[in-house]
Amino acid sequence: MADLQESTRIEQEAYAGWLANGTRIGFVVLVATYFVYVSGLVPTEVPLERLPDLWGLPLDQYLAATDTPTGWRWLARIDMGDLMNLAGVAILAACTLACYLRVLPMFARRGEWAFVAVCLAEEVVLLAAASGIF
Repeated sequence: MADLQESTRIEQEAYAGWLANGTRIGFVVLVATYFVYVSGLVPTEVPLERLPDLWGLPLDQYLAATDTPTGWRWLARIDMGDLMNLAGVAILAACTLACYLRVLPMFARRGEWAFVAVCLAEEVVLLAAASGIF
């Protein structure tokens, strides 16, 4: 039992380390892209001064009024100040995916097939959700 607890602790520390680093990176990207956006260093899809008029709109009206891309189409416009902050959001969203990929081989080496199956299932669900299937 002590060996199982020790080996599980190793995976927990690996997962937590990657999660901590990923969230730090995502946070830094969010802060940096926010300052790029509000500074006006790069052009925007929606001018900052228009936002107060648009915030109260229902989503479908906001999207129509601003021509804001949905799904992964924001990647094509990542050079726009108001869309580049989505890179930080994507990094934060991908943290769990990366963490499961980190611990998956650790579980496999130990023959913990139930944990391997759970990690793979999580990967499939997260990738399906990110693809827009759900």
